[in-house]
Parts: sequence; C-alpha cells; structure tokens
Amino acid sequence: MLVRLGLGEPHFLGYAGPVDGPEDLFLAVAAEARCETAVLDGVIVPDFQDELELEVDGQGSVVVRPTAGRTIFAAFDLLEVDGVSLLATPLLERKRQLGGLLVPSSSVRITPFVTRGLAAWHDTLKEQGFRRFVLKDPNSVYSSGQIAGSWLVIEKFGTTARRGM
Repeated sequence: MLVRLGLGEPHFLGYAGPVDGPEDLFLAVAAEARCETAVLDGVIVPDFQDELELEVDGQGSVVVRPTAGRTIFAAFDLLEVDGVSLLATPLLERKRQLGGLLVPSSSVRITPFVTRGLAAWHDTLKEQGFRRFVLKDPNSVYSSGQIAGSWLVIEKFGTTARRGM
C-alpha cells in the first residue's frame, strides 16, 4: 500500500486503486515525516501488538502484562521525496533515506533491514500482527506492482514461501 503525503487525494493507494484508510493514521504518518511531499510503501497492521512486557506481581511472580492491539502504519520503502523519484535507487539507500525522513512513533514504524537472525524476526513479526513479510535483495530497485524475482515472499507464517515471478 502506498501512502501519499502532500500530494492530495487519495492518501492511501493499493494495487487496485484508492484504499479507504484511517484518516487519523494518515495524519500520524504526515506528522512524523520530515518533507513536503513523499510516497511511502508500507502496510497497515490492524492489530499491532507491542512486545510483551514482564512485571512482578504482589507475590513476587513474574507475569506478562497484556497489551491492547492498535492500528499502525509500518513503512518499508520510500519511493519519492519532495518530487524526486527514488525508483531506480537501490533498496538499502531508499531505506537509509526513509530512516532520515520518517520518525517512528506509536502509530508509525519503519521495518528494518536485517541480514541475520531471521528466525527471531519471523517470530517477532508474527507476534506483532504482521500477516506476511518479504525478503529482498539489498540492491534491488523498485518495481511498481510487481514482486521482483530476487524477493522471497512469506505469505503465511509457518507455511510455504514463494519466490517472485
């Protein structure tokens, strides 16, 4: 899903066209962006769960404090900023610029680029409410509406994966 900042309607754009996304979430993303205009690629996570927090109860037992799920926008790519297209820019450079442009908050997250510990990331993403994730080549350029052949898409946690077409 694309989020279009400072570019008028639609604010949210999916593969099939405009998406009716939460206006308060769009405003949260816009408030955290350090630019005039931008196009961000990401996903709305409707039941995001923070990492579990441990507490000690009155009897000295360790308990997990339940957290309520909330809707967040998780940004994973930056496609354009202030009128400059980044489509031909390698993924790691786009992610570097995304990190300098968007300030993470309780409603806005930036997905990291990791090369190790993928099993731990898989478990964390699953617990947080993500439904799929994509492993990408760090030097890949953006292909609108396509899954690059060098990507690996994990559609459902604990099941099979598919390579890009």
